[in-house]
Amino acid sequence: MMDSKRFWFGLDGGGTRARIALVDESLHMVAYAEGASTNIYSATPEQVARNLQDIISQACTMVGIEPEELQGGCIGSAGLGRKKEVDWYRMVITSILGDAVHVVLCTDGEILLCGGLGSLEGFCLISGTGSLALGRSPDGQLVRAGGWGYRLGDEGSAWWIGHMAIVRSLRSREGRDIPTSLLEPILREFDLACAEDLVEFIHHRSSKAQEASIAPIVTSLAQDGDALALRILQEAAEELVALIGSVIERMPSTVKMELVLAGGVFDHDMIVRNRFLERFGLIYPLFSIIEPKGSALDGACRLALAK
Repeated sequence: MMDSKRFWFGLDGGGTRARIALVDESLHMVAYAEGASTNIYSATPEQVARNLQDIISQACTMVGIEPEELQGGCIGSAGLGRKKEVDWYRMVITSILGDAVHVVLCTDGEILLCGGLGSLEGFCLISGTGSLALGRSPDGQLVRAGGWGYRLGDEGSAWWIGHMAIVRSLRSREGRDIPTSLLEPILREFDLACAEDLVEFIHHRSSKAQEASIAPIVTSLAQDGDALALRILQEAAEELVALIGSVIERMPSTVKMELVLAGGVFDHDMIVRNRFLERFGLIYPLFSIIEPKGSALDGACRLALAK
């Protein structure tokens, strides 16, 4: 009987949607559900608490158990590497499941690492809208670099590529950088009439996502031979090598030398990806680059069972 089995849950608390899976002791998925965001930066605390209650209850109903009958779980979400957010989340999840159900709270980067590697140890480098590098030892020791947000970092990310294109195309216009054709398509993307309009737009209206949307333009022009666009992408790759290098140098040497790459920049920009692989391979020739074996949700389930 299904209701006689023991189930654990993994939850990937995305910015727009949350995903939950229930698994048995063999990591076999027995239930899956999606719900509204459980990310504390994408919804109010009241909404997050309600959304957590709803999605956990929905999954448990599928297998005919009550939430407090779960054996344990793991929730991965942005912000859960900081004590204030962890304490609040712990209070909410305890109110839903009680004290007896042990729940691991960790960052979205950690569940992506464990899911992508199919393992609890190794390294992960993410370059999407933002950037983050993470290493994990078998005993759960974490070392990270980046992840500070676009005002403090996000080097090598789509935002960084777009922002550098904006800044350096203006420098080029004044004869202070490599000649480029970047400026005109940037202005068209933002529906601006002239370079001067960038001042008000960037300082008062633009978002991280809007600046990141310039990255495909940079890639297209680089493929067509634009020297500045190509330089920006090469430098993005160098920044990403430095990011993961910072983690590798601070991790115990006994950690498995496997690296998984994730995020839209690695998925869609072959100039950045190939440059990264070339430079990283020269510095760390003993490392293996692993194709993702699973998702962040898979990683959350794996971590739930590990505790």
